[in-house]
Amino acid sequence: MQSILSKTPIRVAALSAVAAAGLLFAATSAQAQAQSAPKTEAPKAEAPAPGAELKAPVIAVIDVQKIMQESNASKGITKSFESLRDSYQKEISALEDKLRKNEDELRKQQTVLSPEALANKRRDFEKQVADVQKTVQTRKRALETSLNEAMAVVHKTMVEVVADISRERGANLVLARQQFVLVDTQLDVTDAVMERVNKKLPQVALNVPKQ
Repeated sequence: MQSILSKTPIRVAALSAVAAAGLLFAATSAQAQAQSAPKTEAPKAEAPAPGAELKAPVIAVIDVQKIMQESNASKGITKSFESLRDSYQKEISALEDKLRKNEDELRKQQTVLSPEALANKRRDFEKQVADVQKTVQTRKRALETSLNEAMAVVHKTMVEVVADISRERGANLVLARQQFVLVDTQLDVTDAVMERVNKKLPQVALNVPKQ
């Protein structure tokens, strides 16, 4: 009899890769960590009056990826995420082991059970496999959602801090550090933003709904 388990893969490698589906790896699919940044709009400068002379650009540069990976809140989120992911992985592994044992038992019984009894047991086993698959997907979605929500809080705080520092410096154009090869250190506000983000948002809870 062909393995029912082999026809219904329930591996949870996706769980170990969830970190790349969110924000932790800054604009990659995270990681991370995660992970494209949330669609938080940056503050918009007031539009100039008709006929008014446009101001010369005053530029500030920020390493968004560094803030989203290395701020205290982001590191805490990552640690909580990895702990939950490992816990879920152990749970799923235990369920997989149970399925393998049940499959082995079903294989042994196929020569002694009546066709009807064997069909019933096979249906029961297939339901067990489906239940495990559902558990895997539920855990995965819960982790992804909680990760994205937590990192969105960090991103929102970062944008607010950047807006404050821009006003203080008279900057009217803020650019991402990743867009450039070389940047004058006087234009780079990353360290200043990091310091304020850490002070304003020292930690963010990873709120995963109870299953």
